[in-house]
Amino acid sequence: MEKPPRYWKPLKLLRPSEMFRRREVVEETAAHYKISFEEAEAKLDADVADKLYFVNNLYQVEASQCGPGNTITHLCIRRRDGAADLRDWRHFQQIKNEICGEEREGIEIYPREGRKVDTSNKWHIFVLPEGESFEALGWQERDVQYEERKNVPGLRQRSL
Repeated sequence: MEKPPRYWKPLKLLRPSEMFRRREVVEETAAHYKISFEEAEAKLDADVADKLYFVNNLYQVEASQCGPGNTITHLCIRRRDGAADLRDWRHFQQIKNEICGEEREGIEIYPREGRKVDTSNKWHIFVLPEGESFEALGWQERDVQYEERKNVPGLRQRSL
């Protein structure tokens, strides 16, 4: 395993007793779906029942199964500070590696408008089962450069 990316602390699995739901989340859920506060609580409880939650200093990740036979892992990622404009590809790769494994492949989807989900500042990675890959997409061989090259136009890289 490589050195983790800059500013990274390992993800920690949250126990159900460590989950905290704010009152305003329940109220907003009730208003959005036009249901009572109690119905919103029940809806939120049912929604988290089959998910795992991970957290570190920067992110909270909700992991669940979806797709044919529930074989695809859906990682729903949000920054803990709620920011929408800051993300680091290396951090997302590390999230995928820590939760699903280094040799599993994931993808972000930019869907047609009729399937778009955009309710809050979150990112979604869909990870294939072990042994499956997107062979028709991406590169076939590893090519990694961690040497910092600040002054090379078009090849600028930052160190880990």
